[in-house]
This record gives sequence, C-alpha cells and structure tokens, in this order.
Amino acid sequence: MLDRVEGILRKKSIDGYELFLDQSSHFYAEVKDGKVDTFQASRSWGISVRVLKRQRMGFSYSTSSGSVQSDVWERVVEDAIASAEATSPDPCFEFAPPIKGSLPALPTFDEALERVSEKKKIEKARLLEEATRAVDPSRIKKVRKASYQEVSSQTTLINSNGLNFSYPSTLASVSVTAVAEEAGESEVGWDFDYSHFFNDLDIERVGRTAGTRALESLGGKRVPSGVYPVILRNHVASEFLSLLAHSFLSEQVQKGKSSLKGKKGEKVFSPLLSVVDDGLFPKGAATSPLDAEGTPSQRTVLVLQGEVCGYLYDRYWANRESLSSSRVDSTGNSKRSGIKFPPAIGISNFFIEPGSVPLSKLTGDVQEGIVLEDVMGLHTIDPISGDFSLGCSGDWIVRGRKVHPVKSIAIAGNLFELFRRVVGIGEDLRFFGGVGSPSLLVEGLEVSGD
Repeated sequence: MLDRVEGILRKKSIDGYELFLDQSSHFYAEVKDGKVDTFQASRSWGISVRVLKRQRMGFSYSTSSGSVQSDVWERVVEDAIASAEATSPDPCFEFAPPIKGSLPALPTFDEALERVSEKKKIEKARLLEEATRAVDPSRIKKVRKASYQEVSSQTTLINSNGLNFSYPSTLASVSVTAVAEEAGESEVGWDFDYSHFFNDLDIERVGRTAGTRALESLGGKRVPSGVYPVILRNHVASEFLSLLAHSFLSEQVQKGKSSLKGKKGEKVFSPLLSVVDDGLFPKGAATSPLDAEGTPSQRTVLVLQGEVCGYLYDRYWANRESLSSSRVDSTGNSKRSGIKFPPAIGISNFFIEPGSVPLSKLTGDVQEGIVLEDVMGLHTIDPISGDFSLGCSGDWIVRGRKVHPVKSIAIAGNLFELFRRVVGIGEDLRFFGGVGSPSLLVEGLEVSGD
C-alpha cells in the first residue's frame, strides 16, 4: 500500500510528501465480582498523507478497509493537495531529513505479548480485583473498574527526503478503584500500573495501594484556615506539572501565551527543581526512537536547578524561531494524537528529576501541615496566569505524623509560585502517562478550611 501511494505521489506536481502508517491491536477486559464484565478486542490501521506544494502544507488520511484500491488512494492524495492549495504559503514547513547513523535500541516492545492468551490477560484483572478486596474485606465493600488493557502497534514513517523507518511498540496497563465504607461514610481509592512488558505489571501493589487509599480517607475532617507547608504526593505533583508543560512549548512561547517567554537563563523556580523532557526514557509511556515527523528523540533539560534552560520544538516552530534569531533545531517533540490529525508540538516523557529524600523524611520535616492526596478542578487553572483555587483532600500532619484525614478544604495560589516555593523533593518519581514527578514539599500554601 505504501509503495502504491508513493507511486501516486511521485507523479504529482508537488515539492515533497510524507506518509505515516499506524497498525495497532487493542485489548481491554474489566472484571466485576470475579467475572468478565466488559471485553473488547480490535485491530485498526490508517495512513495519513502530508504534501508540500509551493510552501503550502496539505493533509489527508484514510482508515477505510477498502483503502487497498488505487482509486481510493488517488482521492486521498488529491484531498491532501487540495488542502495545501487552500492554505497560505509558509517557509517554515519542511519534512525531516533521512536518519544519520543508527538509533538507540529502546525497551518498548514485548515480543512475547502476542503469545499471551486472552485468558491470562483477563486473569490479571481478576487477580487485581481480588488483591484490592483483600486489603480489608469487611470495609472494602465494592471494587470498581478492575481492568487490564493493552495496545500493540507498528509505526512506519516515510518521506520524499529519503526517510524510511518502522518500529514496533507495546504497552500494557492495569487499574482499579476501591470503595471503602464505614459508619455510613464512603470513600474511594484508585491506582494503576503500566509497562511495555506484560510480566512487569505489579498487580499486588496496585490493589494494595487502591484499597489503602480508600481506607485511609475514611473519617476525614476539615482543618483551620491558614498558610501551611503542603506535601504534594507524586500523583498530585504530576497533575500540576502537566499544566506547567504548556509554558515550555515553543508555539505558546512565540505566540506570547507562555509566562516563561524571555525567561531563558533566569532563576524562575526553586533551586532544587530540575525539569526534563526525555523521549528516550527507558520506562516512559511516550518513549520512541523518533518523533511524529521523523526527528530522533532526545533528552532535553528545560529547567536546571531552578534556571530556565530552553523550550520544546518541533520542526515548524524551530524554523519559525530561526527566522528571527540564531538557528534553532527541533528537540524531537512532534506528536500525533491519532491518524486523523497532522503532527503538532507536544511533550514526551516530561518530568521533575527526583531527589534523594524518602517520603517519610519529607513528612517528618512538617511541624503542622497537609499531605495532598487528591485535587479537584485542575482543568480550571489558566496555564498563562497560573492562578488557582482548588478543592482538595489529604492528611493533616502534626510534628511529622498523620493525625487524621482531611476533606472539604481548598488551596489557593499560583502555579509558578508553587514551583518556586518547593523546599523538598522526594525520591519517589512516578509517571502518570507522559508526565512524572516525585513528591514535593511546598512551603506556605494558602488553605481554606473552617
């Protein structure tokens, strides 16, 4: 099919082309009360086409099962050319050059996964439900969404500059929600795990963590309003960090929609804080040998000990900045949200470098404060101004020890100020999708309670 489409493209009056092929299989199983409640298995594929004509970029795609017919491909190519002709010329559009040398071998493909039976995969979900309920059978009354899912894909990228690269990947995950009940009160706890390798999934830990979180949330109280030190657990810190990622995208910087514009070389954050985007991170969910345009993936340090070192680029936004300043290269941060969309700038494995402090030591340093376990309404934060006021829950800490759970409180502040006030960084780096963070100790957050 790719040869056929390339043959059609070569006959057209265009300046260049790119083909992106994605073939994938998906599996999802959810267990309830020891029995399969939901089961889904599917295969999909699609090819997208980008063409460059007189500095105009066009895009089209097909996922049709009848796409093997040449007349279908003629139409897809013509649609891409037509969309190019309808856009304005821009000298910043280009396709990636061929890869020089060899790319690193990444541990992102489980060759044995296709030989794992569906029965064994469903058993993962069943054992997860069992492990969650076993934490406290008398108080964990329900277990919801005990599930296993996976995706196995083959990605191919070809362009008229001579780039031709294909690579496989696999990703498996499990997740569960526990519901704990006591004295008429009900609380939930959730956890998950993912890996590129089926056998690396830790079912026992996920079930134990979800059940424990639900149990430890029972009996929550409010606390007096005030300004307190706050520990952001790694999953909460990752949510805040995901909002900060917006400010490092060169598209937002060049459009004046990033508060970090013009801040390169300045100490903007806590001197303890270093932020990295690493498309080669071995266990990252977004790890790949190259990005969506064909630029080799790389590790990019964005913040080093509080100092802003740079921004993230794809080829277009690197070229655009190069028009008005010295030469800038892509950092390998072109991403695709699906076959139906052209590539756009985005993060890969975006994370805060871990420290060497155990969570117990972070907690032990708090004389009176809060450990945040859950924050609601993060989507309401304006990533440009960074101001927020959010409902949350967690634990009340006095002299380093948990006194009781906390609920129905709110925190207020500013996203950039929050990362400026980090005074402790844990060793417990954990990824949640493409974003990861260790637990963070933040001094002086405003808390609204009683």
